[in-house]
Amino acid sequence: MKEAIILIPPSEGKVEGGNLPPLDEINETTLSLIEQIQSQSKHLEKFYGLKEKALKKAIQTNKEILEAKTCSALERYSGVVYKAIDVATIKNKKDLGLIYIFSPLFGIIGSNTPIPNYKFKIDKLKAIRLWEPINTKFLENKFVIDLMPKTYEKAIHYDDGIKVEFILLKNGKKMPAGHQGKHIKGRFIRWMIETKSFDPKGFNTFSEEGYKWKGTHFEKIIS
Repeated sequence: MKEAIILIPPSEGKVEGGNLPPLDEINETTLSLIEQIQSQSKHLEKFYGLKEKALKKAIQTNKEILEAKTCSALERYSGVVYKAIDVATIKNKKDLGLIYIFSPLFGIIGSNTPIPNYKFKIDKLKAIRLWEPINTKFLENKFVIDLMPKTYEKAIHYDDGIKVEFILLKNGKKMPAGHQGKHIKGRFIRWMIETKSFDPKGFNTFSEEGYKWKGTHFEKIIS
């Protein structure tokens, strides 16, 4: 089996500050995006999807990207998935290196990659088109355990891997787990790391919150 990696999304929520120095190496794509973000001057509410104080804070955060303190990506993101992973309490931290995050601003990065706080969404500045060829090359010769949401899928292509989804079954009808699925996704990531279970053949031994592995996805029956 090829080297397995766990590919997960970033989160909108991020912690501020950092305990590491500012960025010292920046790839051309990221630098170009930063320059474009910082040059935005019109329709900022639409660009950021924010208003008033939240908008002002986002603009200021992005102005400081190149000078801001950094911390590891797993520490930076603070959304539901990351809270459910709960890195601080994982005993088998060695395999955290198998987690990769696709950031709209930094591309596919390792879980320990230092990044600053930022505000940027994948549907802006043609980021999907920019990252797609770079991501495709990066994912060559890897077995990808893909936990990315639909909004990112056009930028993610690989020859070998499995897309893991969490599905709710109600009255015989299937529906995406949606926001509810973020917590169980984090728990599943944590389980893979703690049990060293990176082969889909063994995913049936994961059973939390009523989800069962069906060979291609996890399913939970609800009333």
